[in-house]
Amino acid sequence: MPEPALVLRGIRKAYPGVVAVDDAHLELYPGEIHALVGENGAGKSTLSAIAYGETRADAGTVRASGTVGLVHQHFELVGRLRVWENVLLGREPRRGWRIDEAAARSRVLAVAERNGLAIDPNAFVETLPIGVQQRVELLRELDREPAVLLLDEPTAALAPAEIASFFATVQGLAARGAAIMIVTHKLQEVIAYATRVSVMRHGRIVAQMETAATSVDEIARAMVGGELPSVAARAATQPTPCLSVRALRAGSGETSVEDIALDVRAGEIVGIAGVEGNGQTTLADAIAGMIPYDGTISFANEGAQIGVIPQDRHREALVMPWSIVENVMLGRQHRPELRRGATLDRAHARADAQRIQERFDVRAATLDVPVRTLSGGNQQKIVVGRALIDDPNVVLAYNPTRGIDVGAAALVQSRLMQARNDGAAVLLISFELDEILALADRIAVMYRGRIVGEFERTNVDRGAIGRLMAGLS
Repeated sequence: MPEPALVLRGIRKAYPGVVAVDDAHLELYPGEIHALVGENGAGKSTLSAIAYGETRADAGTVRASGTVGLVHQHFELVGRLRVWENVLLGREPRRGWRIDEAAARSRVLAVAERNGLAIDPNAFVETLPIGVQQRVELLRELDREPAVLLLDEPTAALAPAEIASFFATVQGLAARGAAIMIVTHKLQEVIAYATRVSVMRHGRIVAQMETAATSVDEIARAMVGGELPSVAARAATQPTPCLSVRALRAGSGETSVEDIALDVRAGEIVGIAGVEGNGQTTLADAIAGMIPYDGTISFANEGAQIGVIPQDRHREALVMPWSIVENVMLGRQHRPELRRGATLDRAHARADAQRIQERFDVRAATLDVPVRTLSGGNQQKIVVGRALIDDPNVVLAYNPTRGIDVGAAALVQSRLMQARNDGAAVLLISFELDEILALADRIAVMYRGRIVGEFERTNVDRGAIGRLMAGLS
């Protein structure tokens, strides 16, 4: 075996009230693609930050044979700057006291060509689709020629074709001797592309496996310490449309939608597939009544109950300093059962929060802790539980499992299926094609603000869906 490019020994990191990483040991070798998986809150991001030098460990040692690079899940780019300015920010070549723009552009193009990444160095980052922005983030680290490259959820917002292209780049880096570690929730990608996989649970690395000798199910069981929640069996779809959209136009520019026609029936999940930024947010906001629109959006019942799972739990769904009980009331405070005259019935709200905690396995010391102290998976369970607790006729679920671990995702998916089986009309917008294929009864593909194809569950063609998502006929 070659000497490891990165060695972590006995790493420990504690924050007030929680041990994030506890006696973790890990080695990365040149030429390997190593996957790090685990539930939300297992300690993966903390361990990566310690390996990168962004966070100081309380105990343990870190030894690297060269430069360590980290590509964050949430891009750290300056939208108003050009590609070359973002890639070389703080390291720009100079001619005297001025930046040598020609040399900078040439350097970025050389790095891009060497790694098979097509890019326009003069493009403004804010104008680029998400997949190209990721190339910019990646190029910034590749310019430093790292011996170790850490990637945090690198394919979370990519289309299937972009995922294949991304991993071709990663495999090229590994072939040239870089040690790669990918933090991910996508276990199929782990099996397809990683050499080895390490599983974290409660801050410890509890299993390490060669991917050629394991399976998705075995990895998932190691992550959660047992079996995953089962998804409810599929009941028959009812014929009544609960949600009808006709000739919908909304938004402006690249994120607008045009001439959308869509029905969602009772007892049905309709999935909207597409690469992020093709009008899905505008469609969801129009249906939720958050933006003006032309056309018609109608519900079967005038007093229809609508449960909404927003795409961004931090910005659109939760007030982070508030308690679980207070967040469960949020948006529901006008419901009769939560009122006691002019005041809120906090006893009823606590009972609702208790039901959500039990049904969704929300792991919290008490219902009065601020939601900011919970893991992302537990925060998302609260958001989904609040959307479903009043038995809505229509459920608008936007990326309901994005950024949460396999156990939490399986639980959320099972609850959406149960709502469908109980007669709700579920509109599922997800950038995870596997999730769409697993849950949806019908699939509509969006590209540049239009629905460009529809598929029944009985005649799904994954390749055709992927091509439509990429704008190919």
